[in-house]
Amino acid sequence: MFKNLLMTLALILATCTMTMAQAQGRLKGKITDDTGEGVPFANVIVEKGGTQVGGTSTDFDGNYDINPIPPGTYTLKASCIGFNPFQVNNIVIPANKITYYDIKMASGAINLNEVTIIDYEIPLISKDNTTSGASITAEEISKLPNRSAEGVASSVGGVFSQDGEVGSIRGSREGAVYYIDGVKVIGSASVPQSAIDQVDVILGGTPAMYGDAMGGIINMTTKGPSRTWGGGLEAEYSVDGYGHGRLGGSLQGPLIKSKKNDQEALLGFFLAFDLNRHKYGSTSAVGYWRATEDWENYIIANPLTLSGVGTGSVPTASYTHSDDLFHTKFLNNSTNWNVNITGNINIRTGKNTNLTVGGSYYTSSGHYAADRGQY
Repeated sequence: MFKNLLMTLALILATCTMTMAQAQGRLKGKITDDTGEGVPFANVIVEKGGTQVGGTSTDFDGNYDINPIPPGTYTLKASCIGFNPFQVNNIVIPANKITYYDIKMASGAINLNEVTIIDYEIPLISKDNTTSGASITAEEISKLPNRSAEGVASSVGGVFSQDGEVGSIRGSREGAVYYIDGVKVIGSASVPQSAIDQVDVILGGTPAMYGDAMGGIINMTTKGPSRTWGGGLEAEYSVDGYGHGRLGGSLQGPLIKSKKNDQEALLGFFLAFDLNRHKYGSTSAVGYWRATEDWENYIIANPLTLSGVGTGSVPTASYTHSDDLFHTKFLNNSTNWNVNITGNINIRTGKNTNLTVGGSYYTSSGHYAADRGQY
């Protein structure tokens, strides 16, 4: 009992340590009024799912700097006495980069009840673009046909893909190095599709923290809990006769709310899963040649045939002709399945600080051996 308790505590501490090492983003900008003058002492916060992730106040010149921020998509809010509140939806914060966003606040003397709300537009040129690659958000991922992490990464120019999997980065012999929430992956890099919040693909100009990467970097950021309950369930089944099926879903919500503020979650969780089954795991666009049922049964009944030169025998299968074969796009006896589960618990440790403890579980099974009637 005591040994199991120590192992559990060690696992939690290791997970916390890895979470704290997560690659972070940064948000900077300036708040000005209608005349272009800086607005001092304005409150600026970033929220995700209704939960405040970070915040600060502007200096005398109206400049603000929120650091660190976990990569993802956020809502930016600014408020100040004498000015109408300002809100920016869906602002993207990539990992290891500084996102710049300037805000122009309108005077509240005209209409105190007015709130300015706009949608974030990704700039064509980033001021802090020291690396080459791309950041794909959850909204963009939901529109892709292949929403796995490798499928998303393979859609970026410069990434070579084969059968939906990442092969090489810009022709490098070294494959991609995977990170999940800033922690280097040792083993399976599979993440449930509903758990992916953002995928950052770095092709060149690799930051110093990824110094051991010779090819490229694929950094996946998972979703976090929300102050409101939510979730989803989705199912897939192929209609091409290949027997592919998938069941995925997610659930998130608060476990403990603040007594002072019902809209603030002190303890929340996020859980996502994927169940995949492939009746025919080995498929090919080129296809395979298989023996007909009659020829297969004949080989079973007569495994050897006299050589015809007086002595010895040869395998009957050596006399296979084209009429004894038929073409198919899949192999029998190649059924496989996998289960992928990930989750995290978010603890509000301060006004602008959070502690996240999480983990993942992945298992798979199957067989890929061809049956006796395949050549």
